[in-house]
Amino acid sequence: MVNQKKEIDDNFLLFIPRKKHENWEIRKGRVWLVFNHDKAVEKFMRWLVKKPTTSDVELDEIGSSVWKYIDGRDTVFDIGQKLLSEHGEKMEPVYDRLIMYLRHLNKKGWISFTKENKSETN
Repeated sequence: MVNQKKEIDDNFLLFIPRKKHENWEIRKGRVWLVFNHDKAVEKFMRWLVKKPTTSDVELDEIGSSVWKYIDGRDTVFDIGQKLLSEHGEKMEPVYDRLIMYLRHLNKKGWISFTKENKSETN
């Protein structure tokens, strides 16, 4: 069973993450995801509880690096290598951490994945 999970995770290294959430900015070296609350239900809730029209989420240093490396061309493996180059040993175990983080971003709906096309790499 452990080997089967390892194979799935290894295959995951060939996936290419793509940003779905396009409204983001860099402030003081960190990535901030900006959310506009402009749907009808959100407008009503904003009015009801006096919330602002926009909100944002600050990613930490490593999360910001991962977000910047998501370019729609690099695989999960490539991003892991870049993280190791930039952050060194403190990233270990890099792929376990990276995969968990990317799955979280995907679950939030902020990124999606496509499978690497092997014919393009040859």
